[in-house]
Amino acid sequence: MTKRVMLLEEGMADQEELTHSVGIALAELMQAGWSVPAGMIVTSDGCDELCTRLGYLSNEIREELGSAIRRMEQATGTVFGDRNYPLLLHVRTNQTTTSMAVTSSAAESYTIPYVGLNDYTVEGFARQTGNRLYALQCYLTALQHYGHMVHGISYTATVQTADEKPCTSTEEELESLIADCKRWIQANGGEPFPQDVYLQLQAAIRAVFCSPRKMDHKANFYKEKEHKGEPVLILAAIEEEHRDCKGRVYTRNPVTGEKGMMGGDLPAGSDKEKDRERERENTLSLLKKNYAERYADLEQICNLLENRTGAVLEIAYVVTASSIWIQSIQRARLSPIAAVKSAVDFVNEGLISKEDAILRMESGDLMACMEQDSPELKRLLGWANEVKELTILAKVELAADAWQARIWEAEGIGLCTTETMLMSPSRTPFVQKMVTSRTEAERRRGMERLLPMQQADMEYLFETMDGRPVTIQLFDDSLLELCSDHMVLEQQGKHLRVVLSEIHEMQVEAIFRAAVKGIREGYWVRPEIMIPYVEHVHEMQKMRDMVDHVANQVLGEERRHCVYKVGAAITSLRASLTAAQLARHADFISFDTDELTQSMFGCTGQEATEREQIFGKVFETETNPFQSLDIEGVGRLVEMAAVHSRTRKPHLKTTIFGEHTGDAESIAFIHEIGISAVCCRPEQIPWVRIAAAQAVIRLSRADGNTKNEDVSTIA
Repeated sequence: MTKRVMLLEEGMADQEELTHSVGIALAELMQAGWSVPAGMIVTSDGCDELCTRLGYLSNEIREELGSAIRRMEQATGTVFGDRNYPLLLHVRTNQTTTSMAVTSSAAESYTIPYVGLNDYTVEGFARQTGNRLYALQCYLTALQHYGHMVHGISYTATVQTADEKPCTSTEEELESLIADCKRWIQANGGEPFPQDVYLQLQAAIRAVFCSPRKMDHKANFYKEKEHKGEPVLILAAIEEEHRDCKGRVYTRNPVTGEKGMMGGDLPAGSDKEKDRERERENTLSLLKKNYAERYADLEQICNLLENRTGAVLEIAYVVTASSIWIQSIQRARLSPIAAVKSAVDFVNEGLISKEDAILRMESGDLMACMEQDSPELKRLLGWANEVKELTILAKVELAADAWQARIWEAEGIGLCTTETMLMSPSRTPFVQKMVTSRTEAERRRGMERLLPMQQADMEYLFETMDGRPVTIQLFDDSLLELCSDHMVLEQQGKHLRVVLSEIHEMQVEAIFRAAVKGIREGYWVRPEIMIPYVEHVHEMQKMRDMVDHVANQVLGEERRHCVYKVGAAITSLRASLTAAQLARHADFISFDTDELTQSMFGCTGQEATEREQIFGKVFETETNPFQSLDIEGVGRLVEMAAVHSRTRKPHLKTTIFGEHTGDAESIAFIHEIGISAVCCRPEQIPWVRIAAAQAVIRLSRADGNTKNEDVSTIA
């Protein structure tokens, strides 16, 4: 029989589903003799039943929940729903590692506190605590969190925890706010806040179980394959009376990631206004001074919990003369630096695997650490390199960008946009003069001036990327943009096409001249020439013949040392559909997902934004296809083109470039369909390396879970 509800006191060490969970950590604390609130875990199977039956519970889970609550009532001396001695529950997510659907910055949001408070039990709670103002504040907090989690009502500006100074000074004001909050719930949710405490509990479990998946849909592409949802932890609220000291502590510094407890606490009943000076002191040291034994206990608990969960935790505790109670545990909100440092330190301490550390990373964490020259970041990137399968290339618009790409260990240049080089302020006049020249002699003189400029660019690229491939896309900007309207009228016809062809020949010559110089200076030169805007196989063949012809003329005896490649940029729907034909004359093909998305949707990203502002939502999907790859449209087109091309040439190199390469979900898909490499801006390289490793780990674990399910089914 599947067990859907488990009490902490029963112990759960054999529950694989709950590995690295708060519930197991608390259960172990309880078994070790520490003071822990009574609690239970509703497993994923139990939560699934609550979510799929639309509010109707089977007799089995109804009995399991009822039995667990009765045991918690016996342990606390309270009764769930009783008007005199009510049992109150905190319902929260149970996971603390990155396998949970909740991000660290949002962990506290996935909690509904004080479940069991209603218009009647709040008075009994007030008598229990001897503080009606506090009881009303708890009720308001419960309503606000319930409204947010169950009905999506925003509470950003209004929610307070009961431990904070009340937002009002009178009971009447709190009662008015409570009434307002109940009206909001009924207006937005279509039903009143349930006074039946069991209906509260059921709705709370369902909301905590389902909301992280709903709210964090972009966190990882394989989430639905990996997880069917996380277990829910339910703890009894600790009564307020007889408290000597309470506070919160971090198991490590949440700003720097340094090991060691950090936090603050205030004596029970103290007023924050009156104790400002005292609050400025190191309040954790006050605990150590006044309650030395309890301080040592707290330190031991922090170490035990951190070792068990493998995460930096924020722990709320209550100190009494005889014991220290752990009131709540949640994953700490960490600065980017602390997130990276703690993940690496946990690996070094043997608490988590390298793969788990990689999975914990988010793009914002890495971008902040890049500016700090963090040794932990470098180690993390080294681990990512051991795992990832995608080749990470850089996009450079100016030759100087190559050095930044080299610093962040790009494995080559996947796209060098030569039009940005030719169109620099110092070179644009030469290009314009060459384009608008009236005679062939003038045009050739213009080419002769541009050739050494372009050659110098290529020499720098080959020297900087010594041994790494350098993909140079030939000039693809419209020559019409270089000229004023009257110049265009004079030069229209075949002239512009001739000029573009000659620019391409000049660029190819510059590339091979630079290659010869680089080889003779001792560099390993690996040029890859990409033909832009290829639409037809004959066009590709013609350009390939031109490159080979110029190579034969320029390379001479160095030809054997310069193994160059020629490829095509796939930028249109037609090119995608005929990619297999283009591959006959190409050594590689590169997909421009920005251009393909524009072709697919018939507009640019800017135009889509403008239309949305004028006409409302353009895309009915949850993600913007100009920011995250349109997997079912553009993604499947790329997959089809890549598969057909590799059928023609099994070892054909395939690359993707565009703004989508900075998105983790897009990287996961690119990995899954077997693309060889991704090309991104230099500053994105560290994150893309991590995202590529995450894709491998998640897909591997998803496959492993599927195999285990198959074996279980067969057995």
